[in-house]
Amino acid sequence: MSKQIFICGCEKDGKIEKESVHKLRSTLEEKNIGYTYIEDMCGTILKNPNDLESLYTAEDAIVFGCQARAMQHLVDNSGKNIEENSTEYHHVDDENQEEVISQLESNTCEPLKIKYTDSWKPWYPVIDYERCNGCRKCLNFCLFSVYSVEDDGTVVVSASANCKDMCPACARVCPQNAIIFPKHAESPIDGGEGDGTENEKTDILEQIQNDDVYSVLSARRKNFQVSLLKNDQFKMAEEERRACCSGPDKKKEVKKEEKCDCDCNCKEEPKSKCDCDCKGGDSKSSCC
Repeated sequence: MSKQIFICGCEKDGKIEKESVHKLRSTLEEKNIGYTYIEDMCGTILKNPNDLESLYTAEDAIVFGCQARAMQHLVDNSGKNIEENSTEYHHVDDENQEEVISQLESNTCEPLKIKYTDSWKPWYPVIDYERCNGCRKCLNFCLFSVYSVEDDGTVVVSASANCKDMCPACARVCPQNAIIFPKHAESPIDGGEGDGTENEKTDILEQIQNDDVYSVLSARRKNFQVSLLKNDQFKMAEEERRACCSGPDKKKEVKKEEKCDCDCNCKEEPKSKCDCDCKGGDSKSSCC
Protein backbone atom coordinates (compact mmCIF):
# COMPACT_ATOMS: atom_id res chain seq x y z
CA MET A 1 0.00 0.00 0.00
CA SER A 2 1.36 3.43 -0.95
CA LYS A 3 1.79 6.09 1.69
CA GLN A 4 -0.83 8.80 2.13
CA ILE A 5 0.68 12.27 1.93
CA PHE A 6 -0.58 15.29 3.87
CA ILE A 7 0.70 18.87 3.75
CA CYS A 8 -0.19 21.54 6.31
CA GLY A 9 0.04 25.07 4.91
CA CYS A 10 -0.43 26.87 8.25
CA GLU A 11 -2.34 29.53 6.31
CA LYS A 12 -3.98 31.16 9.33
CA ASP A 13 -0.70 32.44 10.69
CA GLY A 14 2.01 32.09 8.03
CA LYS A 15 4.35 30.09 10.27
CA ILE A 16 5.46 28.18 7.17
CA GLU A 17 6.89 29.93 4.12
CA LYS A 18 4.34 29.85 1.30
CA GLU A 19 7.12 29.42 -1.22
CA SER A 20 8.30 26.22 0.50
CA VAL A 21 4.77 24.80 0.52
CA HIS A 22 4.23 25.72 -3.14
CA LYS A 23 7.52 24.09 -4.12
CA LEU A 24 6.63 20.86 -2.30
CA ARG A 25 3.17 20.69 -3.84
CA SER A 26 4.58 21.31 -7.33
CA THR A 27 7.20 18.58 -6.86
CA LEU A 28 4.57 16.03 -5.84
CA GLU A 29 2.30 16.95 -8.74
CA GLU A 30 5.17 16.69 -11.24
CA LYS A 31 5.85 13.17 -9.99
CA ASN A 32 2.12 12.28 -10.07
CA ILE A 33 2.01 11.72 -6.33
CA GLY A 34 -1.38 12.43 -4.79
CA TYR A 35 -1.65 14.36 -1.55
CA THR A 36 -4.11 16.10 0.77
CA TYR A 37 -3.50 19.77 1.45
CA ILE A 38 -4.62 20.96 4.91
CA GLU A 39 -4.95 24.74 5.02
CA ASP A 40 -4.42 24.90 8.80
CA MET A 41 -4.10 21.73 10.86
CA CYS A 42 -4.03 23.52 14.25
CA GLY A 43 -7.39 25.13 13.53
CA THR A 44 -9.04 22.17 11.81
CA ILE A 45 -8.09 19.71 14.54
CA LEU A 46 -10.14 21.74 17.05
CA LYS A 47 -12.90 23.32 15.01
CA ASN A 48 -13.56 20.63 12.38
CA PRO A 49 -11.85 17.43 13.61
CA ASN A 50 -13.99 15.16 11.44
CA ASP A 51 -12.42 16.74 8.35
CA LEU A 52 -9.14 15.04 9.32
CA GLU A 53 -10.61 11.54 9.49
CA SER A 54 -8.39 10.41 6.59
CA LEU A 55 -5.29 11.44 8.58
CA TYR A 56 -6.38 9.73 11.80
CA THR A 57 -7.19 6.46 10.05
CA ALA A 58 -4.29 6.35 7.57
CA GLU A 59 -2.32 3.15 8.13
CA ASP A 60 0.86 4.57 6.60
CA ALA A 61 1.18 8.33 6.20
CA ILE A 62 3.65 11.20 5.87
CA VAL A 63 2.80 14.71 7.06
CA PHE A 64 4.77 17.74 5.91
CA GLY A 65 4.32 20.97 7.83
CA CYS A 66 5.90 22.89 10.73
CA GLN A 67 8.04 21.24 13.42
CA ALA A 68 7.70 17.45 13.45
CA ARG A 69 7.33 17.21 17.25
CA ALA A 70 4.58 19.83 17.24
CA MET A 71 2.54 18.03 14.58
CA GLN A 72 3.02 14.62 16.18
CA HIS A 73 1.70 15.66 19.59
CA LEU A 74 -1.02 17.81 18.05
CA VAL A 75 -2.40 14.70 16.35
CA ASP A 76 -1.68 12.30 19.23
CA ASN A 77 -3.43 14.56 21.77
CA SER A 78 -6.55 14.80 19.61
CA GLY A 79 -7.70 11.45 20.96
CA LYS A 80 -8.74 10.38 17.46
CA ASN A 81 -5.45 9.05 16.16
CA ILE A 82 -5.14 5.26 15.84
CA GLU A 83 -1.97 4.26 17.70
CA GLU A 84 -1.29 1.21 15.53
CA ASN A 85 -0.94 3.38 12.44
CA SER A 86 2.44 4.54 11.21
CA THR A 87 2.80 8.26 10.58
CA GLU A 88 5.98 10.18 9.79
CA TYR A 89 6.26 13.91 10.36
CA HIS A 90 8.64 16.19 8.43
CA HIS A 91 9.24 19.92 8.25
CA VAL A 92 8.54 21.31 4.77
CA ASP A 93 12.16 22.49 4.64
CA ASP A 94 13.76 19.25 5.83
CA GLU A 95 17.16 18.61 4.29
CA ASN A 96 16.18 15.01 3.50
CA GLN A 97 12.95 15.97 1.76
CA GLU A 98 14.17 14.85 -1.68
CA GLU A 99 15.14 11.44 -0.29
CA VAL A 100 11.72 11.02 1.33
CA ILE A 101 9.89 11.97 -1.89
CA SER A 102 12.06 9.67 -4.01
CA GLN A 103 10.74 6.68 -2.07
CA LEU A 104 7.10 7.54 -2.73
CA GLU A 105 5.05 5.73 -5.36
CA SER A 106 3.38 7.55 -8.21
CA ASN A 107 -0.40 7.32 -8.47
CA THR A 108 -3.27 8.91 -10.32
CA CYS A 109 -4.93 10.50 -7.29
CA GLU A 110 -5.90 14.15 -7.65
CA PRO A 111 -4.78 16.55 -4.89
CA LEU A 112 -7.40 17.07 -2.18
CA LYS A 113 -7.89 20.13 0.02
CA ILE A 114 -9.18 20.49 3.58
CA LYS A 115 -10.23 24.10 4.12
CA TYR A 116 -10.19 26.10 7.32
CA THR A 117 -12.75 28.89 7.21
CA ASP A 118 -13.20 29.75 10.90
CA SER A 119 -12.27 33.30 11.92
CA TRP A 120 -10.58 32.09 15.14
CA LYS A 121 -6.79 32.16 15.06
CA PRO A 122 -5.64 28.79 16.43
CA TRP A 123 -3.12 29.85 19.06
CA TYR A 124 -2.96 27.38 21.94
CA PRO A 125 -0.51 25.04 23.74
CA VAL A 126 0.12 21.38 23.02
CA ILE A 127 1.61 19.10 25.69
CA ASP A 128 4.44 16.72 24.86
CA TYR A 129 3.64 13.89 27.29
CA GLU A 130 6.94 12.18 26.51
CA ARG A 131 8.62 15.08 28.31
CA CYS A 132 5.97 16.20 30.79
CA ASN A 133 6.77 15.24 34.40
CA GLY A 134 3.44 16.40 35.84
CA CYS A 135 4.86 19.30 37.86
CA ARG A 136 1.78 21.47 37.06
CA LYS A 137 3.79 24.67 36.69
CA CYS A 138 1.88 25.46 33.49
CA LEU A 139 -1.43 24.97 35.31
CA ASN A 140 -0.42 27.23 38.20
CA PHE A 141 1.18 29.94 36.06
CA CYS A 142 -1.62 30.37 33.52
CA LEU A 143 -4.23 32.96 34.55
CA PHE A 144 -6.82 32.02 31.95
CA SER A 145 -7.84 28.45 32.92
CA VAL A 146 -6.40 26.92 29.75
CA TYR A 147 -5.27 23.85 31.71
CA SER A 148 -7.07 21.44 34.02
CA VAL A 149 -6.33 18.15 35.75
CA GLU A 150 -7.92 14.81 34.89
CA ASP A 151 -9.04 12.33 37.56
CA ASP A 152 -5.78 10.40 37.12
CA GLY A 153 -3.71 13.56 37.78
CA THR A 154 -2.78 14.25 34.17
CA VAL A 155 -2.61 17.90 33.17
CA VAL A 156 -4.51 18.58 29.94
CA VAL A 157 -5.30 21.54 27.69
CA SER A 158 -9.04 21.78 28.28
CA ALA A 159 -9.88 25.33 27.15
CA SER A 160 -7.73 26.13 24.13
CA ALA A 161 -9.81 29.15 23.15
CA ASN A 162 -9.02 30.82 26.49
CA CYS A 163 -5.36 31.17 25.55
CA LYS A 164 -4.29 34.73 24.78
CA ASP A 165 -2.98 35.33 21.27
CA MET A 166 0.83 35.25 21.05
CA CYS A 167 1.29 34.53 24.79
CA PRO A 168 3.69 31.57 25.30
CA ALA A 169 4.36 32.35 28.98
CA CYS A 170 3.47 28.89 30.31
CA ALA A 171 5.95 27.29 27.89
CA ARG A 172 8.77 29.42 29.26
CA VAL A 173 8.22 28.24 32.85
CA CYS A 174 8.07 24.54 31.93
CA PRO A 175 11.28 22.88 33.21
CA GLN A 176 11.00 20.06 30.66
CA ASN A 177 10.22 22.13 27.54
CA ALA A 178 7.08 20.00 27.29
CA ILE A 179 4.74 22.84 26.29
CA ILE A 180 4.58 23.50 22.54
CA PHE A 181 3.03 26.42 20.71
CA PRO A 182 3.16 25.24 17.06
CA LYS A 183 2.78 28.76 15.66
CA HIS A 184 5.46 30.39 17.82
CA ALA A 185 8.58 31.75 16.10
CA GLU A 186 11.18 30.36 18.54
CA SER A 187 12.51 26.89 19.34
CA PRO A 188 12.01 24.87 21.44
CA ILE A 189 8.66 26.60 22.13
CA ASP A 190 7.50 25.79 18.58
CA GLY A 191 8.44 22.13 19.01
CA GLY A 192 11.85 22.50 17.40
CA GLU A 193 15.15 21.24 18.76
CA GLY A 194 15.67 21.80 22.46
CA ASP A 195 16.85 19.93 25.54
CA GLY A 196 13.89 18.58 27.47
CA THR A 197 15.92 16.95 30.19
CA GLU A 198 17.18 18.19 33.54
CA ASN A 199 20.50 17.56 35.21
CA GLU A 200 19.79 14.75 37.65
CA LYS A 201 23.10 15.11 39.52
CA THR A 202 22.98 18.11 41.84
CA ASP A 203 25.46 17.12 44.54
CA ILE A 204 28.92 18.27 43.44
CA LEU A 205 30.69 15.97 45.95
CA GLU A 206 28.88 12.97 44.52
CA GLN A 207 29.88 13.99 41.00
CA ILE A 208 33.54 14.54 41.89
CA GLN A 209 33.73 11.10 43.49
CA ASN A 210 32.48 9.48 40.29
CA ASP A 211 33.96 11.71 37.59
CA ASP A 212 36.99 13.76 36.69
CA VAL A 213 36.97 17.00 38.74
CA TYR A 214 37.74 19.23 35.76
CA SER A 215 34.92 17.71 33.72
CA VAL A 216 32.53 18.24 36.62
CA LEU A 217 33.47 21.90 37.05
CA SER A 218 33.21 22.51 33.32
CA ALA A 219 29.75 20.93 33.24
CA ARG A 220 28.60 23.01 36.21
CA ARG A 221 29.71 26.21 34.47
CA LYS A 222 27.54 25.25 31.50
CA ASN A 223 24.62 24.40 33.79
CA PHE A 224 24.99 27.78 35.48
CA GLN A 225 24.65 29.47 32.09
CA VAL A 226 21.52 27.40 31.41
CA SER A 227 20.11 28.46 34.81
CA LEU A 228 20.65 32.11 33.93
CA LEU A 229 18.86 31.53 30.64
CA LYS A 230 15.95 29.92 32.48
CA ASN A 231 15.76 32.93 34.77
CA ASP A 232 15.57 35.19 31.73
CA GLN A 233 12.83 32.98 30.30
CA PHE A 234 10.87 33.22 33.55
CA LYS A 235 11.13 37.02 33.52
CA MET A 236 9.88 37.05 29.92
CA ALA A 237 7.03 34.75 30.91
CA GLU A 238 5.97 37.10 33.72
CA GLU A 239 6.04 40.08 31.35
CA GLU A 240 3.99 38.21 28.74
CA ARG A 241 1.46 37.11 31.34
CA ARG A 242 1.20 40.65 32.70
CA ALA A 243 0.63 42.04 29.21
CA CYS A 244 -2.29 39.65 28.74
CA CYS A 245 -4.02 40.78 31.91
CA SER A 246 -6.85 43.27 31.57
CA GLY A 247 -9.86 44.48 33.52
CA PRO A 248 -10.10 43.26 37.15
CA ASP A 249 -6.82 41.32 36.94
CA LYS A 250 -4.90 44.42 35.88
CA LYS A 251 -6.51 46.60 38.57
CA LYS A 252 -5.61 44.11 41.29
CA GLU A 253 -2.02 44.08 40.09
CA VAL A 254 -1.75 47.89 40.10
CA LYS A 255 -3.32 48.12 43.58
CA LYS A 256 -0.83 45.58 44.87
CA GLU A 257 2.09 47.61 43.52
CA GLU A 258 0.79 50.77 45.23
CA LYS A 259 0.55 49.20 48.68
CA CYS A 260 2.52 50.97 51.42
CA ASP A 261 5.86 49.77 52.75
CA CYS A 262 4.29 49.41 56.20
CA ASP A 263 1.56 47.13 54.79
CA CYS A 264 -1.27 49.31 56.14
CA ASN A 265 -4.68 49.62 54.48
CA CYS A 266 -4.69 53.40 53.93
CA LYS A 267 -4.66 53.02 50.14
CA GLU A 268 -7.63 50.69 50.18
CA GLU A 269 -9.58 52.56 52.89
CA PRO A 270 -8.44 56.20 52.80
CA LYS A 271 -11.16 57.31 55.28
CA SER A 272 -9.98 54.95 57.99
CA LYS A 273 -8.04 56.21 60.98
CA CYS A 274 -4.45 55.12 60.50
CA ASP A 275 -1.59 54.97 62.99
CA CYS A 276 0.85 53.39 60.52
CA ASP A 277 4.61 53.88 60.28
CA CYS A 278 4.14 56.08 57.20
CA LYS A 279 2.93 58.97 59.41
CA GLY A 280 6.38 60.47 59.72
CA GLY A 281 6.87 60.48 55.95
CA ASP A 282 10.10 58.45 56.07
CA SER A 283 8.81 55.64 53.87
CA LYS A 284 9.48 55.85 50.11
CA SER A 285 5.91 54.78 49.38
CA SER A 286 4.30 56.75 52.17
CA CYS A 287 0.53 57.06 51.98
CA CYS A 288 -0.14 59.35 54.93
